[in-house]
Formats: sequence, C-alpha cells, structure tokens
Amino acid sequence: MLGPAFVAAVAYVDPGNVAANISAGATYSYMLVWVLVLANLMAVLVQYQSAKLGLVTGRSLPEILGDRLPKRRRIAFWMQAETIAAATDLAEIIGGAIALQLLFDLPLIVGGLIVGAVSMSLLIFQNAQRQRQFEAIVVALLVVITGGFLAGLFIEPP
Repeated sequence: MLGPAFVAAVAYVDPGNVAANISAGATYSYMLVWVLVLANLMAVLVQYQSAKLGLVTGRSLPEILGDRLPKRRRIAFWMQAETIAAATDLAEIIGGAIALQLLFDLPLIVGGLIVGAVSMSLLIFQNAQRQRQFEAIVVALLVVITGGFLAGLFIEPP
C-alpha cells in the first residue's frame, strides 16, 4: 500500500524542485521560505481532505465534482487542472534538461526532449494492469535521487 505514497513523494523530492529551491534560497536567502512552508501546508490540507472524502464516499474529488457541478463549471475545473499539470510538468522538464546540461553538457533543447521522452515512456506503465510495475520504477528512481543527494553531501558538503 506504500506505492501511491512513493509516487506522491516524487512531487516533493524531485531534482527540479530541489534545484529551484536551492537557487531561490541562494538568491533570496530566507525571505521566501514562508512561501515554501505555506505551499506544503496547503498540500497537506488538500491531501488530507481528499483522503477523507475518498474514505467516506469511496469516490474521488473529480467524480463528485462531475456529479454535482453544471457542465460549464466542470469544464472550467478540468481546464484548471490541466493547466496546473502542464505547468508542473514544464518545470520538471526544464529541471531535468538543466541537470542533463550540467552533467553531460547537452544543449537544453536536447535535454528537454530526452526528459520528455523518458517521462512519456514511464507513463506507459501507469495503468491498472501495470500499476505495481510503475510504482517499482518510481521507487527505483527515488533511490537514485536519494543516492545522488547523499553523494552530493559527501563529495561537496554544504
């Protein structure tokens, strides 16, 4: 049952977020830390409320919204969710492209294409029949990220 938790953990520990946080911290020191704290608190609240809703009703938030809202408002919620997902994915692709540029001196466009292709191929595993395989891949990637962070601490201490 920990597979979905590890999938959700990617949103918090992926290298793109860490790089953005480190660069913002280097530029603005602690002036923006309140944004990070508030964003995490809001995420915890939304996840907690969504979990409660799922436990009580046996349905997800989009399913309930689909039943209770008129068509125009459902479409507006859907467009908002797609926009947020696209913005998040764009940040991940840019972060991955920057990482590939730093590691292998690849041009940003090539790194972005590689990250996009790898992401799309990973999504092939995200379906009901192969959910466990997808979770195993995500856990393996989290182990790689953890190893990279630990190596960074020992190779170049903060």
